[in-house]
Amino acid sequence: MLPYTAYLRVYEPLEAFPEPERSWWTAHAERREQVGHADPGLPAASWPRGMRRPPAHDTQSAYVRRFSDRTYICPWKRRLRSWEAFSAAQRTPAAAAAPADPHIRESNWHVPFPWFVPFVREERTLELGGKPATAPPRALVYLTTMARAGQRLARATIAGERAMTDVSPFGDAQSLQEELSAFHPQSLVELDYGGLVHLMDDDTLTADDSVGECAVALVALERGELELAVAMQLRLRTRWRAIRALQSAN
Repeated sequence: MLPYTAYLRVYEPLEAFPEPERSWWTAHAERREQVGHADPGLPAASWPRGMRRPPAHDTQSAYVRRFSDRTYICPWKRRLRSWEAFSAAQRTPAAAAAPADPHIRESNWHVPFPWFVPFVREERTLELGGKPATAPPRALVYLTTMARAGQRLARATIAGERAMTDVSPFGDAQSLQEELSAFHPQSLVELDYGGLVHLMDDDTLTADDSVGECAVALVALERGELELAVAMQLRLRTRWRAIRALQSAN
């Protein structure tokens, strides 16, 4: 089965990494620039039940992006992510004492609503390939700067607080803002639909405007138009409820 997983990635500039890690990533970037839409993560179940501490050593591989003549690195940190997933699933105390946030967040069978907030429609890249094997990969990706992502998340947080309502479609945008603030201020933020693109046909994927609907809901909350905000939330929930339902399909 395909990994029906979406990803939120942070790419940090090379100068964000201390030596000797910086030199390692510089050499890695020179060997090959790897911007992929599939993430070779490790299943949480692969960790032994007695594992109570994060791994001391991790995978020395990363995605590499070139943006505005600068090189950005997104370390895979597969072992750390798998350990965190296992700890969270087991509800162990270690989950609350996790190390620095990994550069990649994962979500199975759906995209969490806060992940839409850092982006706008114009930052979307859509590729409807995948067949034949020589075609470009099938993908839907958003990419923005950390500065823009932080501003949009802060705006959503303020709008939700001022609205004094539980209808905000942004979820806990403030928590995501705090997580992203741990990274270099000149980083890049990427939302990748990953394997979810294989759950939608071309028309559905092209018409997906979850980012735009979140933006409309934000403006509606700022204007006090709660009915419109609720309508956008309902549209989002209806679309993603249908996709998540495929998890139990046979």
